[in-house]
Amino acid sequence: MKRVEDLRVLIDRIPYAEGNIGEEAILASLLQDLEACGIRSVSVISNQPERTQTRHGNKVNVISDGPRNWLTMPFNIRKYDLLIWGGGHMLQDRSSQFYIPYVTKTLLLARLTGIPRFIYAPGLGPVVNQLGKFLSKLAINGSSTIIVRDEGSVDLLNEIGVKGKISQTADPGFSLQTVHDDIQFETSESPLIGLAPRKLFYRKGSILPVSWQSPDNLANPRFERFAEETAAALDLLVEKRNARIVLIPMDIGPNPRDDLVCRQISRYMKNSANVKIYDDDPTLELFIRRLAELDLLVSARLHGIILGLRFGLPFIGIDSDGKILRLAERIGADEYVIRDADFERDCFYDVACRILDSRERLRSNFLLHRAKLSAKAKENINLLKLYLNAICRQN
Repeated sequence: MKRVEDLRVLIDRIPYAEGNIGEEAILASLLQDLEACGIRSVSVISNQPERTQTRHGNKVNVISDGPRNWLTMPFNIRKYDLLIWGGGHMLQDRSSQFYIPYVTKTLLLARLTGIPRFIYAPGLGPVVNQLGKFLSKLAINGSSTIIVRDEGSVDLLNEIGVKGKISQTADPGFSLQTVHDDIQFETSESPLIGLAPRKLFYRKGSILPVSWQSPDNLANPRFERFAEETAAALDLLVEKRNARIVLIPMDIGPNPRDDLVCRQISRYMKNSANVKIYDDDPTLELFIRRLAELDLLVSARLHGIILGLRFGLPFIGIDSDGKILRLAERIGADEYVIRDADFERDCFYDVACRILDSRERLRSNFLLHRAKLSAKAKENINLLKLYLNAICRQN
């Protein structure tokens, strides 16, 4: 009988996760979970293997996801005892119809070769295209364990006809442990407000992957309006609330380049001298340390909110596809979410003022919710331990 520490685990994530601090947090959390389970041999599929190796060190063996390796993957995957697929927003066809075929290719290969598949707490949906629904069902059906992070993901799997038990827990980012988790907060008369924007209103349903789509989408009229309204709202906060503003790019991958979005918003501001842009590609630990300094986070990135909740950080979510709203509803904070299409200066300013005026109360409330979500995320580890032990008994 094999021992848990002898098992070989392969992790497959979203395409082009490197450069995205939220995806880095998910992988860091998953590696912590596997270490807690006793796993010693972990490989990770990566589009940028050198960066993944640098960011996560010798904890992992990194396998390039380049086309050169696609032909050999059917042979290489047989070396592993388990494929873990997950973390992040794994199934959606809003950005590209090519996304689902790409993101499910290793999962489908594991099914064809008989390698056990463990679906590890991703977020799923929306999936509109019939091919996307078919491939999603085909790839996930028959998985050894299926865990998702929210109720909307459960609904999608039921809608497309996935069979078997589906467990709803919480995002793996909620179980991530860092050295900064116990930082104490001080309320400032000059609140520090962080904005983590993203490219919005890109072409829906393009056949091209997002990483291949032209960054000229930044110049589309809907995004221009959003950037102008955001800049005007930040100017109001500087002028009327004596706020200090930091712009925080969370994805500096090849495209969408949040750092370019930050610079565009800064150019539109009258008070750009009061704005700082963090575009230095920080480590995960440094990014979390910076979140701890904020009084308010305005984020179009889900994992900015998730990572900030370890401090009870008050937030305004800018939601484009429902995933931020799903989290906010779970913690009773949906009044602090604004749909990207509805974003408007005065409405945003009013929400920001309400939060700043009650931020100490909100911190206490969010810390309680975060503790509950952390406990739910710990269920991911428990379910993983159970299945790893089951694999050992079968061998």
